[in-house]
Amino acid sequence: MHGNAAAHRATRSMRSAWPAGRRRQACAALAAALLTSWALLLPGYDGSIDRAVVAGECLGTVLLAAITALSPCRRARHALALLTTYIGLTALGDTYWLLTVDPTGLSFVDDEFEPGPTIAVEVVRYAALLGLLAHATPVTGGRRWTWRRGVAQAQTTVSVTALLLLATPAGELVDDGRSYSLFCFFDVAVAATALGAVLGAAWTTPRPDRRATRHLTATAAGVGLLVLGDAVVVLSLTAGSTATGAAGMATVLAGGTALIAVNLRTGHPAPAPSGALPHVPRPGHPGLVLTATVAVQVLTPLAVSALTAARLTAAAQPGSSAGPGAATVGTAVAALALTVLHATAQAHRARLAQVAAAAAQRDELTGAHSRRGLSAHAHRHLDATTGPGWTLALFDLDGFKAVNDTFGHDAGDEVLRAVVARAAAVVDGHGVLARLGGDEFVALLRTGPADAPATTAVLERLREAVAAPVEVPGGVTVAVGASLGAVTATPGPTGLAGLLSAADRRMYADKRTRRPTAQPPAQVPARLPAQAQNQVPNQVPVQAPGGGAGRPSR
Repeated sequence: MHGNAAAHRATRSMRSAWPAGRRRQACAALAAALLTSWALLLPGYDGSIDRAVVAGECLGTVLLAAITALSPCRRARHALALLTTYIGLTALGDTYWLLTVDPTGLSFVDDEFEPGPTIAVEVVRYAALLGLLAHATPVTGGRRWTWRRGVAQAQTTVSVTALLLLATPAGELVDDGRSYSLFCFFDVAVAATALGAVLGAAWTTPRPDRRATRHLTATAAGVGLLVLGDAVVVLSLTAGSTATGAAGMATVLAGGTALIAVNLRTGHPAPAPSGALPHVPRPGHPGLVLTATVAVQVLTPLAVSALTAARLTAAAQPGSSAGPGAATVGTAVAALALTVLHATAQAHRARLAQVAAAAAQRDELTGAHSRRGLSAHAHRHLDATTGPGWTLALFDLDGFKAVNDTFGHDAGDEVLRAVVARAAAVVDGHGVLARLGGDEFVALLRTGPADAPATTAVLERLREAVAAPVEVPGGVTVAVGASLGAVTATPGPTGLAGLLSAADRRMYADKRTRRPTAQPPAQVPARLPAQAQNQVPNQVPVQAPGGGAGRPSR
């Protein structure tokens, strides 16, 4: 442990001593040395994983570790460390094969079977590539990765893989029980995961960052080249094909080079800074998103279910060929299970969206309708041609600012809640009550025109309810008044905004015509903090019931 800490300190001091430009140049030189060594190795490849190939893998691991240590970007070091882990585990598995099975080279031509430790190491290495893809996934909503996105990507990957196993000869290859079939299966699955990561980020990231998207695409391409080249090499080992194996190794080398280059050239893109205002999503391609979603999340699972059932039924008939093997059936079952899990996650997300939509139409402090809720009601009702008609009444609280300034915002919040509770009791059965913001409220009444007797009666009771005294925290009783403007809501081009503007003018006319009246003394508790006692005058500077205000409260 002490040796690891000392090595870590030495590496960190070396990075701090070298400027970023020199470290990048050193990484480029090491990468060139890696490419040169493999360029010299490939012409001598004889169709098996021999000592020369294993030596090249070990050298590649050492050079990649050095590149990782010298990389100027921390997130690039993390990505290159995962790539180094993949190459290192590959070298470890091949070395174990040479030491325990056949020192002349690794080949499946003679039906040789890899030992269990080798298979375990070769399978575990794929986790490093999956981590590399997750590491490159763009930030969404302030978080790098979410389990819902992971379920969606896994469902896409496993469903497509199951469909390929059921509908193509790849299923027979995977089900033959050989270790190379298992490796080919994982290679195809990881390649499908890389494709799913790119597609998933394309339609799930709210505001795609071009640099981050290019980084993910390049990473997915590099991972895809790595695993597909590995599959080609594995298949070449079953036939002893030198040319095919060399092509596969060249593909692996191209994938590794792409991963090194994309991380050394740009590092890992930092999240774009959030704006001062909430982001408005840009219109995307809903038709394309809908088509891809239906194809991957509906049609593919249905096809997997139908093919699995048909092949199992056919295999049960006397004299028929063997049905799908355990690997294919297990993949199909996993695909269906992930489909159910993803559907459950989507249903939960839909419930959360419904709750959020309902919360957006409700004022959190008072429980009244919000401006959005008022707009929804106005859109539904104001254009109606039947019924007695609607009145929009806008009112604010006279003296509310004095309550806030004297007794604090907790007292002001209590006044707002009490006003809404009392006003809602008056408006209930006649319309809806909304809070526009601050101390401004709107009552949308279905009682006829603004001068109708029923409307006048409701508005008068509304004034009285608002003016009733309210006990605020600290034992103080205060009272506020209401300045009110009402207009008849007639269908027209002005809409809700025009009605609010007209009601606002009438409300301020009402505020100017009303005159202040004598204000009642405040009911101050026996004990208040000294600072509060200094702030509380002999009389509370709030509007008495029915009184006016010296100046507008907003």
